[in-house]
Amino acid sequence: MKFKLNKYTLKQTLALASAATVVVTGVVQAQEAVTPAVPAAPADGTAPAVPAPAAEILGVGSVAPALTGVTWVQGDAVKSLDEKGKLYIVECWATWCGPCVAIIPHMNELHQKYADKGLVIVGMNVWEEGIEKAQNFVKAQGDGMSYRVAYSGGKESNFTSAWLTASNTTGIPTAFAVRDGKIIFKGHPGGLSEKTIELMMASDFNADEFAKKQAAEEAKGKAFSEKIQGLFQAQDWAGIKQMAMTDDYVKGKKDAAGLIGQANQQLGDWGAQTAHLKDIVDGKYGSDTKATQILGYGFATVEANEEVKALAAKLEPLYTTEEAPDEKDFFGRVAHARVLFLVGKNEEAVKQLEGVKAGVNKMKGQRGVAEFVVKLDESIAGIKDGKFPPFK
Repeated sequence: MKFKLNKYTLKQTLALASAATVVVTGVVQAQEAVTPAVPAAPADGTAPAVPAPAAEILGVGSVAPALTGVTWVQGDAVKSLDEKGKLYIVECWATWCGPCVAIIPHMNELHQKYADKGLVIVGMNVWEEGIEKAQNFVKAQGDGMSYRVAYSGGKESNFTSAWLTASNTTGIPTAFAVRDGKIIFKGHPGGLSEKTIELMMASDFNADEFAKKQAAEEAKGKAFSEKIQGLFQAQDWAGIKQMAMTDDYVKGKKDAAGLIGQANQQLGDWGAQTAHLKDIVDGKYGSDTKATQILGYGFATVEANEEVKALAAKLEPLYTTEEAPDEKDFFGRVAHARVLFLVGKNEEAVKQLEGVKAGVNKMKGQRGVAEFVVKLDESIAGIKDGKFPPFK
């Protein structure tokens, strides 16, 4: 798992730079897709509306309310949620919500792959007063947010009442999947993997069986989350590593790889980390688990020694064979720069940081930008002087 910083999360940059590279949420649906961050509450700190009584909670199996009173920002209006052969995803987001912004590329990929097969994604802007913010945001995204987008009408809207309050939703991003007019999934949109989408769109899909399996997995996820959070609070890195290696909930999965990598780094066990790198490359945690993503980010903040440099030498070539950090993944690119520095490629490290600075400078005036640029300048100057301390 990784942190992916972009222009909408710069204000969190320095905090993230010194934070752990693994976030455990206990949200089971994200195991096959994108690990979610903690859901965000309304930006002004106000609490969502009073929860609905238990007997009336909107959820899996409920008839989906109509999308009435919303204003369509992009794409054709969705007049009903029960057209045969269609799978509807109503994904609730806001421009101020970092986790919401982070999940947009995932939703866009799903849209581009499955739209012509019957998937209809609606990005529903919620808990935000004024449609202009949503309009400007969507326009700025361009092709990066190509699915339908609607404005709910704000916190007191019909959508807020009928969907969010009725389902006791207190954080976003939150997604509802609807088929044949009924809700078949509610949870973090990171849980909507390609595998899950294909399952939901299949002609023999059984909503009741799916709901039972989902509930069972959620129970496992909750139990795992409670145990692992206790270990994190106790800073029991050996216990975290052991649990990641043996608990059936994560064993052999990308999340386990991330937990083990973080534990090895915290324990300073670079021999184990080197062996872990080999396991990742050999596919022990699945073909989509990349060493640069699992282990690379840690190099931004770790103190350098000969063992760390030796591990960097093994990792650095993988930035060519694996997926390199995205252009807007500023923290990932800083980590890559430090790997380059640790293996003696100082000029390439400087070039990488200068590229990050160029991207960050386009956002002058936004919170956190100036502080981040100062850190970049210090690092660039340090490299030219033979030094590149941890980026904290």
